[in-house]
Amino acid sequence: MKKRLSIKNLFHESWNKFLINITNWLFLYGSQITMMASFLLCCAMILALIQYFFIDACLFSCALKSYGKLFTMSMVSIVSIFSIFFIVSFPIMYRQNALDCVFNRPMSGFDINNRFFSYAVAMFFYWTLVISGSLLFILPGLLLAQRWRFAGLYLLDHGGNIRRAFRASWVMTRGYSWFLVGISMIQWLLFLFCGSTVIFVLFALTINRLIDANMYKLLHMEFDKDLSICSCES
Repeated sequence: MKKRLSIKNLFHESWNKFLINITNWLFLYGSQITMMASFLLCCAMILALIQYFFIDACLFSCALKSYGKLFTMSMVSIVSIFSIFFIVSFPIMYRQNALDCVFNRPMSGFDINNRFFSYAVAMFFYWTLVISGSLLFILPGLLLAQRWRFAGLYLLDHGGNIRRAFRASWVMTRGYSWFLVGISMIQWLLFLFCGSTVIFVLFALTINRLIDANMYKLLHMEFDKDLSICSCES
C-alpha cells in the first residue's frame, strides 16, 4: 500500500538534515566558491601576462604580435569550457550530497564520481522529452517532468542503465503526479523568495535538493517492496 507523503514532514525532515550536516554544506559551498574564484583569478593573470609579453612588450612588428587575438580567443574558450563544467557538475554535487544526507551516509563533499556523466546524459534526455511534451501541450510536459524527476537521483544512487533509471522513476511516481506538481510549485516559490536576497540562494538550492532526496527515499522504499513482491510471486 502506498505511503501518503506529507509536505510538512518533507520540509521538516529536510530542515533537520540540513542542520545536522550544516558544517559539511558550508565546506562544500566554500570549496566551490574558492575553486571558481581561483580559476577566474588564474585566467585573469594569464591574460595579463599574454597582453604584456606578446603584445605590449613587442616594440617592433614581431611575429608574436599577430598571435595576440589567437591567445585571447583560446583563453576565452578555455574559460567557457570550464564554466560549463562548473555549471553542470556543481548542481549534481548538491544532489549527491543530499542523497548522502537522507540515507545517513557520509557526505561526498566535493567529490566527483563516475555517475555524474550518466546523470548529465540522463538529464539531457529528460529535458528533451519534457520540452517536446510541453510543445504539444503544457500538461503532458508537466506530468512527464514529474514522472521522470527521480531518474537522475536513481542513477546517482545506483548507477547503471539510464533506461532502467527512467523506468524506476516512472514506477516510483505512479499515483503521485499532482502531489509532485504541488511540491515543485512550493520549491520554486522558495527559490524565488530566497533568490531575491542573493545570500540565501545556496540555502534554497540545498533545501530543495534535500526535499527531492527525501521524496526519492520514501518512494524508493516502496519501489523496492514492489520489486520484492514481484520476485516472490515469480
